Amino acid sequence: RLRAGDHPAMVDAAYLAWSTDERAGLRSLLIAGDRDTVRSLNERAHAELVAAGAVEPDGAALHDGLVAGVGDRVVTRRNDRRLGVGGGWVKNGDTWTVVARYDDGALAVRRESGGPAVVLPAAYTAEHVELGYATTAFRAQGATVDTAHAVISGPSMTREVLYVALTRAREANVAYVCTDVLPEPLQGFANVPTTG
Repeated sequence: RLRAGDHPAMVDAAYLAWSTDERAGLRSLLIAGDRDTVRSLNERAHAELVAAGAVEPDGAALHDGLVAGVGDRVVTRRNDRRLGVGGGWVKNGDTWTVVARYDDGALAVRRESGGPAVVLPAAYTAEHVELGYATTAFRAQGATVDTAHAVISGPSMTREVLYVALTRAREANVAYVCTDVLPEPLQGFANVPTTG
């Protein structure tokens, strides 16, 4: 359940394990401690799915500069009661699959569990929608998936955040510990090699 290495190697290992799980039909989640790593993981997942023909190459612009097209997994980041769907509405943290894209930048999305689609207006999409393959540990709270692959690095990865990152999955939670980017300095252990 623990892997260790430098940051680039751990990001790559987490991504490859996530991709393997997804191709095997498992619902998997990539978790990282910082938004830059989340963005790069989401960008890589989108590109791989486009290359596999599972997602359309073009898409609506999202607030982080990435795009979402038909077939992409996205997450909404703001409650909006005006966007009704089924017996509820669009909520912060909801995960969706894009089922249609409009020229103005709006997206039609459907919950992964099924049900009716809802159209997210272009302004909402551009400001409050992200790709949903990778997320920060803070935003992963409440998610339950089959497997989770968490990149553990940097000062934002406190014990509390680590707990969230390593308790999202039913079948396997794997930590990819970046030994070159320590969450905190190791006081009094200068001569001890850094390991996971």
